[in-house]
Amino acid sequence: MNESGQLIRRLREERFLKSRDVERQSRIIADRKGNEDYYIGHATLFDIENGSTPGIYKIECLALIFKMPLTQMLAVFGIDSRDTEQPVLPHPPSETALDPVDLTESDVSFRLNFDNRVDPRETDLLKGRPEEWGIAPAAILKRLQPQRFTYAVIGLADDSMADIIPPGSLIEIDRNQATVQLSAWRTLRERPIYLVWHDQGYSCVWCQQDKHEILLIPHPASNKPIRRLRVREATIIGRIVHAWCSLQLPPFQEC
Repeated sequence: MNESGQLIRRLREERFLKSRDVERQSRIIADRKGNEDYYIGHATLFDIENGSTPGIYKIECLALIFKMPLTQMLAVFGIDSRDTEQPVLPHPPSETALDPVDLTESDVSFRLNFDNRVDPRETDLLKGRPEEWGIAPAAILKRLQPQRFTYAVIGLADDSMADIIPPGSLIEIDRNQATVQLSAWRTLRERPIYLVWHDQGYSCVWCQQDKHEILLIPHPASNKPIRRLRVREATIIGRIVHAWCSLQLPPFQEC
């Protein structure tokens, strides 16, 4: 996390705002202004707080949400508002080929070591550098590509994908595959799995989407229901392209 990302996160936390609060308020601003460029989804906020520089509309939106002058918010991202010669240009998205997906890998065991601030029962994104997570041995760390992929841990109470991606798994997410793909899958294990953010947290699920709604579909063997959400109520973080299964889960007791 670089300086701008740290500042944005600190400004948010000082105002007691959660990610979903920023997302909700940005939706109101985008609707009022009639411009979707103002909208800041959960995944976008995660990128910003990890050092990504947003476009000018999202910077203005953050200024409105945090109740700061636009010039001060521009300064957070190192932009001098008095300099009008250099335009603010969005970064072009990189293209990712659809590589074969190798989901579960259990040849390397690891022990989960959850941060005390994180509920180990819930699926959550991993932030910071991989060596700081404290859950993965060197054999796994050397395979990770944090510049390209995002990582998360499946919560100990999250059996949404049953034995395909069991609770406690470390998952690798390709954020360049953040739209539901129609593919000719033949078995459940071949069907694309996505990490999705919504108002109740993260879900590791299969997805089915039409113009207005998205279905979040868990494994039939799990105890999770199918969720039907409006497209604006869910943010697809990306497709899960790799998973490591923990063979040494910490003791877990239901409160």
